[in-house]
Amino acid sequence: MTAMFGQRAALLRPTDLKAIENDLARLSETIRSLTGPSEILVDAGGQETSSSMDDVAEKRLGSLARRLLRESDARQAVLPFGITVDPAWHMLLDLFAAETEGKAISVSSACIASGAPHTTALRYLNQLCEKGAVIRAPDTVDGRRMHIHLAEEFRSRIRDYLVLVAEGREEHQTP
Repeated sequence: MTAMFGQRAALLRPTDLKAIENDLARLSETIRSLTGPSEILVDAGGQETSSSMDDVAEKRLGSLARRLLRESDARQAVLPFGITVDPAWHMLLDLFAAETEGKAISVSSACIASGAPHTTALRYLNQLCEKGAVIRAPDTVDGRRMHIHLAEEFRSRIRDYLVLVAEGREEHQTP
């Protein structure tokens, strides 16, 4: 699937990507102006759901994380040989996006998202666990599988980074 995104992105010119990004930004702004802090939204199944602006903002940041992953795939398609791949960052972005989508991520799924060979991805994942960025938890349905999720502190840091990117701010302040 990653290769498919890379192939499609390689067909797009940078001006096309910028136009799409601008269209999405305008659409996002329109949606934001139409939804209030406690608007009733309709989910994909046609059911009404109450959503706070925080939930909407969080989902937008998850979408931004997915976009950054697609952009990385596009870079990889243009500059192959793994010189633009950052497996740990890919895992962190994928975990953030999945959590905003309400999805659980297995260890093998995180390894795939990293874009690195499985053993390399596992090594990066182990480092993320050792540093406290990612937490492993057993799958409640299948005891043979492990799920991973972001530690709250790192989830907050990634969220702060994505907010900076979304706002177009280039300065980065470290605590």
